Amino acid sequence: NVWACDADAVFMHDPRPLMAERNYALADIAIATDCIDIPLDSRSPLMHCDFNTGLVYLRSKPNTIEFAELWRETVANAKEHRIRDQAAFNMLTKVRPPTPLSIEGSRVERLFSVTAGADGADFRLAVLPLSRFLNGHTYFVQHAHTLPGAPSPMSVHMTYQFAEGHSFAYGKRQRLREHGLWLVDPDEYFNGKYVTASAEHATLPRKEMGERVDSRDAVKYHLEEARHRTNVIRALLGIGKALGREVILPRMLCYCDFMWKGSRAAAASGLPFTAIHRHPHDSQEMRNCRVGGAETMRLPFDCPMDHVLNTPSFFGDFHKNGTEGRTALGVGVREPNFLLNPRVPAAVRESVAKAALGKGLNDAQISQALAPHAAASIIEIDDVVGTFCGLADGAANREFAERTKQMLTYKRTPFCMMEGSDNAPLFSQCCSPRKPGDKFFPCIHGFDDPDPLPACAAGR
Repeated sequence: NVWACDADAVFMHDPRPLMAERNYALADIAIATDCIDIPLDSRSPLMHCDFNTGLVYLRSKPNTIEFAELWRETVANAKEHRIRDQAAFNMLTKVRPPTPLSIEGSRVERLFSVTAGADGADFRLAVLPLSRFLNGHTYFVQHAHTLPGAPSPMSVHMTYQFAEGHSFAYGKRQRLREHGLWLVDPDEYFNGKYVTASAEHATLPRKEMGERVDSRDAVKYHLEEARHRTNVIRALLGIGKALGREVILPRMLCYCDFMWKGSRAAAASGLPFTAIHRHPHDSQEMRNCRVGGAETMRLPFDCPMDHVLNTPSFFGDFHKNGTEGRTALGVGVREPNFLLNPRVPAAVRESVAKAALGKGLNDAQISQALAPHAAASIIEIDDVVGTFCGLADGAANREFAERTKQMLTYKRTPFCMMEGSDNAPLFSQCCSPRKPGDKFFPCIHGFDDPDPLPACAAGR
């Protein structure tokens, strides 16, 4: 019996006992889905969503092997490049609607009878519960596994995410780091010297956004938080460069979701999600700043780095030998909850100096001001915004300003919302009408270039 998993699927618990339980023991194949509505999936499997072949169980049986051969041949003989393993699986299993399985007149929960292809193998398919087999939205955005009474997650698959660099999947690694699931960083990652912002001033005052919040109000505060965040991070990067320290990023709060467009288009067309062209710059319409299927998610949420920052620009390129190079700025960063990682030595975690700086200081003045804390592993700056005004060397300062502008400018899709749309029907276009007279969902653009560095104080 085989669990076939993508490299970006992580098991938190051993799934084998589950497959020995009564319902799942009857399954020939079991598979996860791309759905994000856990409450609805808990009542009944959501069959309109794509099956996701990043996590599939294949029981060693003749009909399973027959299906696997048909699946392989479908991919190998496909005339279109987009018909890869996932699209082929969905095409084969949904050409005829799967039938709920009943045994002796009793419905077997989450099991279906499937005939693959026009005259392919018959088998029993289990649809794995979304509450335990989580994806990139349910785990990293909804944080569904932290809800009261939520079951322990069996696995998480790194879907619905952004920030793929040209040499490495930086966004996926950061999500795993942020949740303690990336276990291969070397010891030196945890044994450096760091600078960070005080928790009190790392974010704006937190505001709860209820389930009926108007998207326009939520987006407004989301963008205010984004501007504050970039000012905090730019100051920390300057101080880190001045002191030769790594930066522990501030907590990052999101007051509005961010999702690929495509799932609604797939539902409308009747085609699986993977058969729809997904352009990364398409917007997803939202109500109450939540995408369809996540209507009950909590706002704000601790957002993944790839939701709000140009993540690859914070890290070095990977070389052919597998090593990661230095960042272009020369300042490394750590995830916001870095100090909660059990691999951080107590000697580092407990060596904290808290400091306050004046406004408008250059690198030389900051180095002088913080020199008494040079021995501390962590320097925590109170109210860091406006403290760093630049580097004393003109050429180096221009380079710093340009590089940090690139790092902190995040060109992403606009926020597309149902509010203010004059009841535009589902699947209407975002931002502008398809043709004159059509209703559309209005948009708010955000994530402008970062504020310029503050002026240096007089005489500095």
